[in-house]
Amino acid sequence: MSNFYVLKYTDYRYMMLGLDALDIIRKAPRDIGLEFDDIMAFSRRDTRFASWWREPEVSFTPNEGIEKALIPDVIIWLAGAALVLSPRAYRMLGDLLKVCGELLPVRVMNESQPFWIFNCLVKKNVDPARSAWKYEGDMTIQINSIGFTESEDDPVIFKTDFDNCSFLYCSERFKAAVIDLELKGLSFSELP
Repeated sequence: MSNFYVLKYTDYRYMMLGLDALDIIRKAPRDIGLEFDDIMAFSRRDTRFASWWREPEVSFTPNEGIEKALIPDVIIWLAGAALVLSPRAYRMLGDLLKVCGELLPVRVMNESQPFWIFNCLVKKNVDPARSAWKYEGDMTIQINSIGFTESEDDPVIFKTDFDNCSFLYCSERFKAAVIDLELKGLSFSELP
């Protein structure tokens, strides 16, 4: 049986990319029919950026109170179900990831090579027997549990409509690649 994991950002020594969805809205072309929510909710709407993406210049932002902030190899991009990859992580994981989404270059100040945003475009349905919401009355409050059933064509990384495409999940293969390559910045929580 294959294991699945939710990708998390838990080591606050690693800086976050100083680019958010509003920054992208400001840089998006006005003549291609994009709506505000196409970018603000890009993970849920499966918005593709590659055809009009202009390599933005950005910086990493340290977390408050961290004295020796580090640049991550691979980290969650908090704007959506996406990752930020260092040039090294891009070289090591790019081929594995490109079949699951698009890779978008960003120019990081004081770095000679581009970093990359991975915009996940692959979804997987949850296993209803392992997935449930917590309710208060008729209102959904939070996810109580989430799980997936293994299949032969499982993607290495994916999102799901069950949580409105808010998080990234991965297979054992992706987790093993990140750990074996000693890429820093992500943590993995195993799903039931």
